[in-house]
Amino acid sequence: MTYRDYLLLAKKINKKNEQINKIILLKFINKDLSWLYANLSQTIAIDFLESYLQLVKKFVAGYPLQYIIGYQWFLDHKFVVDNRVLIPRNETEELVKNVFVYAQNIFNNDNLKVLDLGTGSGAIAISLALKKPNWNIVASDISKDALTIAKINNDNFNLKNINFVESDIFTNLKNHKFNIIISNPPYIDETANTFSKHNLQYEPKLALFADHKGLYFYEVIFQQCHAVLEKSFLLAFEFGFDQKEALTILIKKYLPQYNYKFIKDINNKWRMLFIWQTL
Repeated sequence: MTYRDYLLLAKKINKKNEQINKIILLKFINKDLSWLYANLSQTIAIDFLESYLQLVKKFVAGYPLQYIIGYQWFLDHKFVVDNRVLIPRNETEELVKNVFVYAQNIFNNDNLKVLDLGTGSGAIAISLALKKPNWNIVASDISKDALTIAKINNDNFNLKNINFVESDIFTNLKNHKFNIIISNPPYIDETANTFSKHNLQYEPKLALFADHKGLYFYEVIFQQCHAVLEKSFLLAFEFGFDQKEALTILIKKYLPQYNYKFIKDINNKWRMLFIWQTL
């Protein structure tokens, strides 16, 4: 059989997106697309044909491509992912980019202590560390499985300015003080009729769903953050597109003395919140 034969068989399963069939094939041959296009007529063994077609079937059934191929791109860097961690999204890239802007305006030095709360794959913490080697970063998560993936990604980038801590919010971080806390916490209300679980059914529920109409983690963080914050600080959050009003109420209840601003994402939806104090 040739590579073209493989793709013709895959097309019978997945006719709608032949490019995806090619991407999944690359998982097995460890080559890039340009190589594949140049070698479609090359004869190969059928050793992995069945496994390949099974993965194409999984994709058609709704299983995320990122879990099938084992990685996701985030801010131009390649991160290992599997079903132990949430797949990093484009909206979160925007959050990270805005953190750099706010940090430059708020702080008068570049030796900052940063917490990535609920690090998951480590994409946020590692992206921060790559751009800001002087930042001392703690990446925390309640999930041991998630921290395993985050550490694999950290090792792949050979970074030395990130420490990983297993912690339920601030439980194991009480001896720390941070200038910046950035978080993309679970914020989906599992009972909401507007939410389709099908699109996220394969991702870890621990990283997706929260009580109190999806607001539980924001409320706890707002209540407890003073214990781990320096006097000058920045809090940066991603949130659900319909949670701005509810978060405003929580800010006025728990953090009324601080500056805050909501920002829309590239899709013109309210998705980012920044709270800060400059002294």
